[in-house]
Amino acid sequence: MGFTPFVDDLGFVVALILAGGAILAYTSIRSFMSLLRNDPVQLRSTLKASAVPSGIIGFISLALGLFVEFTWPFLLSDGLGSYDIFFGDIITLFGMVMLVYAIVAFYGLKLEYAGLFGFVSGVITAWYGYWGYTTLVSPGVLGLTKDPLETFLLYGAFAAAGVFSLPASLIVDWYLDHPGPAFAKITLSLRPATEVGEESQKSAEGTVKFRYHVPYYVYLLAAWFPIFMTLAAIAAWFYIGDILPSHLTSPP
Repeated sequence: MGFTPFVDDLGFVVALILAGGAILAYTSIRSFMSLLRNDPVQLRSTLKASAVPSGIIGFISLALGLFVEFTWPFLLSDGLGSYDIFFGDIITLFGMVMLVYAIVAFYGLKLEYAGLFGFVSGVITAWYGYWGYTTLVSPGVLGLTKDPLETFLLYGAFAAAGVFSLPASLIVDWYLDHPGPAFAKITLSLRPATEVGEESQKSAEGTVKFRYHVPYYVYLLAAWFPIFMTLAAIAAWFYIGDILPSHLTSPP
């Protein structure tokens, strides 16, 4: 075939994913530590500070994703026809999630719907990773990439982090909405935060020096997000190290 205008951005795309994963992992760990110390001011400050780099990464990722979606020049017969779907869709979703989080964190809005968006994006990413790994591209050859296992691990880690972003965001919203010397019991009640705060004050009485106690189910619901986000950043680190040499010498 003749000359095809094509810029191989995959290495830079994975670098953006690595940077985004590292920022979210670090932010989630700092936020969780602020919750354990019962420091809502520091928690809000951490979220707001992370909004700037998250927004920059989200904007560039979204722009690259849309560029891939709208300008992909290859046909299926070229062997690269579905890469705009397999990579373009996911980087577009990633950029959107990062932008939504950045806006919500910067303006101090509830994280609930950003977490819901992350949850849906995580489920979608899991399906992309599964089919990208199991698709039979030629007799005896599985995987849409030259690194099917590494791609599967990368997609799987970010998918898990996306799924657990919903319970983590709900926990943070509940904590910020119900201040007090003790962690307010999570219920479906819509009572004002001041009422729950008073109950938290009473429940803290009798504890040793009013030590702030986080229930075990909060650990169970919230701790998985920083764990999987850290694993996702590590997976992106190894993935870019695996693909970069070949992408510097020739496109996929």
